[in-house]
Amino acid sequence: MNRQKLVIPDSPSVFKAVREGFDAVTNHLTLLLFPVGLDLLLWFGPHVRVKKQIETLIREMNNFSAANSPEMVEMITAGKEIWSAAAERINLLAALRSYPIGIFSLLSSMFPVRHPLGRPSFVEISGPGEILGLVIVLSLGGLVLGTLYFSAVKSAALEDRIRWINLFQKWPWQGAQALVLGLICLAVFLAVLVFGTCLVTGMALIDPAFARIGLLGMGILFTWLFFPLFFSPHGIFTRRLNAWQSVVESMKLANLTFMKTGFFILLVVLITQGLDVLWQTPPEDSWLMLVSILGHSFITTGVLAASFVYYQEMVFWVREIQALQELSLSPEEKF
Repeated sequence: MNRQKLVIPDSPSVFKAVREGFDAVTNHLTLLLFPVGLDLLLWFGPHVRVKKQIETLIREMNNFSAANSPEMVEMITAGKEIWSAAAERINLLAALRSYPIGIFSLLSSMFPVRHPLGRPSFVEISGPGEILGLVIVLSLGGLVLGTLYFSAVKSAALEDRIRWINLFQKWPWQGAQALVLGLICLAVFLAVLVFGTCLVTGMALIDPAFARIGLLGMGILFTWLFFPLFFSPHGIFTRRLNAWQSVVESMKLANLTFMKTGFFILLVVLITQGLDVLWQTPPEDSWLMLVSILGHSFITTGVLAASFVYYQEMVFWVREIQALQELSLSPEEKF
């Protein structure tokens, strides 16, 4: 029996997915209330600091540096300068930007200490237990809002409408799966971080110059591990997969569409990170920062909507390819 020639359909267009994602956000500008609201809170809201704990850490670093080689003393001195600057800016409210599901924020990485109306109020948290508890509570709160945000963006991107009542009905299950997914990603992150820290420390003891090579290797390892996990949240919101099933589906999709998915992720990184340079240009106490917040919110929400469009189209495309391959097999080959 002659086998029919397998005609593989064209894969979905990355640029078409991006265009449809931004069109969806343009039609549902209420989605921007999530990232804009978070950034305004971090800008004008209270600044929850851990300055005393960081100052204690700096004093311990001073004691540690006295018994080390000149090279290590230089590294510790540079670390003290970094931590001294961080002590003035770190705001625990930035934990509301949860990962991997959460509300995008421009100011969560900038830690502003001024705004156009002056300076925010400062609240000092000193106890380690209080700090850890507050970070956990804020992260869970960010996950709650982030789940609703992702669900709303998915509805706008794939259904062109947002039914808030339905979103709240689906939220408890989606929120539980988002929490499990967050724990999975945290476990992977900590495993890589511990391994990478041991590697960098060991290389630094041999020669401080080798520490840079170790940091580069750790960055490559992070990229290699998290690339297949890029679409892990999407299966929860589009196909009602549980967290583990969504992780497995994301890995399969990344492997089957490596080049196109890699291009999509690269495009997303170039758009978001490239424009972040522009968004961070205005001084933090200028009203122009409000323009940056709006621009960042629109771009990141549009990219998220585009990722839902791309994910669904690629899933359909992979299924179609697999179905065609099944049809092309002879009865003997099927068994």
